[in-house]
Amino acid sequence: MTNSGFAYAQLGENGTKSVHAGNDSSASVPFEPQNIEIKAGESVTWDNPTSVAEPHTVTFVLDKDTLTGLASPFAVSNTTEFKAIPQGSNNEPILLPGNTSSGGEEKTIIAINSRIFNPTTIDSQGKVNFMNPNTNYRFGGDERFVNSGWLLPKGLEKVYPGSGNTFTATFEKSGTYEYLCVLHPWMTGSVTVR
Repeated sequence: MTNSGFAYAQLGENGTKSVHAGNDSSASVPFEPQNIEIKAGESVTWDNPTSVAEPHTVTFVLDKDTLTGLASPFAVSNTTEFKAIPQGSNNEPILLPGNTSSGGEEKTIIAINSRIFNPTTIDSQGKVNFMNPNTNYRFGGDERFVNSGWLLPKGLEKVYPGSGNTFTATFEKSGTYEYLCVLHPWMTGSVTVR
């Protein structure tokens, strides 16, 4: 059902409720609906109904120490050479000179964080698990971090190879689970499980 360009939660296939990231007229409006209530054992599916290849994430940060951003610093050897693809294109990595705490001759590169681009979980023990795009995830409730990976409109995933267009989570335990889009942190929402 739509109203003034906003897509509202609706019962989807197999009783799954739907939440949209953005709408058909703007890629940076809040999740719609922003807050959803379900019963334990039910699922929510997020998608990106926009008409442009503007990615979104559905990211649950249940342990504040796991909050991360799109770009992260990484140490690399000073002898590492980076080449733009395609060669000659207007691209260049961000490189910062200097030694690291390890004492070796290294420089720092700023790169896209794989744990934001790819569907990722960090369990209660700190184990990192990467999932496939368009995954169906069973949310146990004791995770530290759950991320959908980049969600793009159906058919536009090829703009960012490896991205998906839906993320479905089945919630096993009651509670309120807050989430955000790491790429647009003003986009927040919650799932209340009764």
